[in-house]
Amino acid sequence: MSHTLLESGALTLGASLSLRDRVARSLRASITAGELKAGRVYSVPTLASTFGTSATPVREAMLTLSREQLVEVVRNKGFRVLEVGPAELAQINEVRLLLEPPAIASLAGRLSPPELEGLRAHVDQILEQAQRGNKAGASAAAFVFRDVLLRLCRNDQLVDFIVSLRTRSRAGYPQTSIDYSRFAATQYGLIDDLAAANKQKVARTIAYEVSRLGPPLRQVPSGS
Repeated sequence: MSHTLLESGALTLGASLSLRDRVARSLRASITAGELKAGRVYSVPTLASTFGTSATPVREAMLTLSREQLVEVVRNKGFRVLEVGPAELAQINEVRLLLEPPAIASLAGRLSPPELEGLRAHVDQILEQAQRGNKAGASAAAFVFRDVLLRLCRNDQLVDFIVSLRTRSRAGYPQTSIDYSRFAATQYGLIDDLAAANKQKVARTIAYEVSRLGPPLRQVPSGS
């Protein structure tokens, strides 16, 4: 396994979280970035050594990922990274297209200046990791940013369902090359559109982002 994730300090993203949750976040990002390969089995001791932790938080983190259908338990060996095929990813994206654009567009014109600045700080993290050439770190920061943005909707039932879809779809992301510097620039624009109460442009931006990741059932034109 590549040590990019550890060396980049990705475990410090969300440092207020428990060690288990930080390891889980880093493992998700490593799957998204393709550092943990679909179909391969990874042992807990090996991963613990990579992260410089004991086996317990790694085992607990992998069990969390198992519940999210990102990995499966391989008895007496460790955990196998599951593959998300094109058909499944397309179906997930289709559901996300129905939910995410209107949910995030509903925030347009409703966010306070501190909330908007907080979102910009998260995008700063994406850009910083991208400029370091750390795809896994940028991926982790991007996922955190979108999670924070969704949580501002204050509809736990809706948000939890969207997050579960996004989490499952992450295993399919290595099939798509993502320029995180460009992604960060788009998110700065998205935040400006939220501040300007431009609901239609916000919805188009989110729809385009969802549809371009993987093989969607229908491609949404860019809002730019």
